[in-house]
Amino acid sequence: MPKILERGGPVAVEDVLAFLGAVDAELARHAGAGETLDLYLLGRSALILGYGVQLMTKDVDIVDVAGSRLLKIAIDRFGKDNPGRAAHHFYLEAVSSGLPPLPIGYQGRCADVPGPWRIIRPKRPEAHDLIVTKLRRFHQGDREDVRILCDTGDVEVAILRERFDLAYTFSDPDDPKTAAAFGNLEAVADYLDGRRRTL
Repeated sequence: MPKILERGGPVAVEDVLAFLGAVDAELARHAGAGETLDLYLLGRSALILGYGVQLMTKDVDIVDVAGSRLLKIAIDRFGKDNPGRAAHHFYLEAVSSGLPPLPIGYQGRCADVPGPWRIIRPKRPEAHDLIVTKLRRFHQGDREDVRILCDTGDVEVAILRERFDLAYTFSDPDDPKTAAAFGNLEAVADYLDGRRRTL
């Protein structure tokens, strides 16, 4: 099993599912007939659900869907400093799709998170897409997450480069943050190819 980060209590699959179940139950009180909400997960919650690892996280990152009434209700009830956080010890965090950024077409590559969902439809990103979202910031936790994904043996350098290009299509190549993300991509490629032993 991958090393658990020493930054607080680890979160298990059951913890994230219980939290999402509470969000689903709350939205069931507000949704109209046939109304559902796609929740595109990001960050550590997606890694926990996809690979069963236990890692520390304070939030469940989701892609912000502008204008979604149900998402607004979910954030109002389960966002940071809102009532739902106290019962579950973490919170919903809406993230702009352009902030990580996400590769174009990521929605179609997402996998559904199984569960008895009534309203929400949780989805986790494909491994290459998830890695790309972590290359811009690439702090210690991001590097650990990327290492876990790389060590599954399911990540290919060529696909990772393609997804990076899809994410940064409209970015200024001279932007220092874009340049840093590209440098981090090269570090991950070196790790995958065995030219470096750690991230």
